[in-house]
Amino acid sequence: MRHYETIFLLKPTLTQEETKNRIDFFKKLVTDNGGEIHGTDDIGIRHLAYEVKHNKRGYYYVIYYTSDNSGIVQELQRVFRITEDVLKFMTVKFTKQVEIKAWKEMAERKAKLAEAKSEEKTEEKAEEKPSEPATEAPAATPDTPATEEKIDK
Repeated sequence: MRHYETIFLLKPTLTQEETKNRIDFFKKLVTDNGGEIHGTDDIGIRHLAYEVKHNKRGYYYVIYYTSDNSGIVQELQRVFRITEDVLKFMTVKFTKQVEIKAWKEMAERKAKLAEAKSEEKTEEKAEEKPSEPATEAPAATPDTPATEEKIDK
């Protein structure tokens, strides 16, 4: 089993829905080619050290996965190259035991963080209460004006 880490940089001009669709597409590509995703890291939009394809910012995303299929990296690279929304990408293969141990720790940590975030979102949705109807302001009476105005005496 080979251990990989792929980081890619998407255009910052994509909407949240488009960005999510691209990320899901790349994750599906990994799983369809015999890979098993162990963790992901959604880093988000960051400033770049230098402009890449006329962009000063980019959306970073990392996928930690394993695979026996050595062609998975070539397929990912091919798709990254033909996808216009990808600014840059890099895949790292971990071969030494020390590197693999560090990879496993990173993947586990990112998987736990992703689970915690998804649990928080579901708890927030469950705690949300329907908004109460706004109460109307009391009607103006002859004793109290509808608006407070300074009266000079």
